[in-house]
Amino acid sequence: MTTQVKIARGVNLLALFVLLGVLTGSLYLQFGQGEPPCPLCLVQRSGMVALAVGPFLNIFTGIKLRNYAFTILAACVGGAGSVRQILLHIATPGDPGYGPKVLGFHLYTWADITFLVAIVGVALLLMWPGQFAGNDGGVLGSPGVMRVLTIMVAAWYSIYLVIITIFTFTMCGVGMCPADPPETDYLSSTGALLAIGAAGILSLLIGIISNSRMRRR
Repeated sequence: MTTQVKIARGVNLLALFVLLGVLTGSLYLQFGQGEPPCPLCLVQRSGMVALAVGPFLNIFTGIKLRNYAFTILAACVGGAGSVRQILLHIATPGDPGYGPKVLGFHLYTWADITFLVAIVGVALLLMWPGQFAGNDGGVLGSPGVMRVLTIMVAAWYSIYLVIITIFTFTMCGVGMCPADPPETDYLSSTGALLAIGAAGILSLLIGIISNSRMRRR
């Protein structure tokens, strides 16, 4: 495996942690601050989850053009949802927007920025041919910190996916989600932070144990 492949793999892992941070923030607002996602918010959240598929494939199966292409497609779908929500609130004079603001922007605006950054970032990565040479097929065959962190972030995403699926079904059932969902009171701010920390610790343990067992085989 070449140095360029290692660097590219690290960039993909960094992107996964950034996306994990975005999902963590949205779940904290939902369960710790009582701010449930609207239907368009769920579209954007799904886009964020889909954005992670490309980097995961790059790290687990080797860096390939089609994995980056999938990331661009996911960003386009999620970006369409965020632009739609931005335009809805712009079209209504005096509309304060939906949900809280972070650094002066609503979450759907930050989501659109994230999707745009993802598209530009992937486009720049595609101009780097060295990452496709000397590819060894993925991180699972290379024991060490990178494998621990990759399994950790994969486990953390899996925990979040289970939570998102359960509570989306609870809120929406099998029909359409409510356009203006009622505020929820699942956890306190402290409880939400503790739950996030517990998910991170559990994921790290899964990464360490999995890496150790793979090393013995």
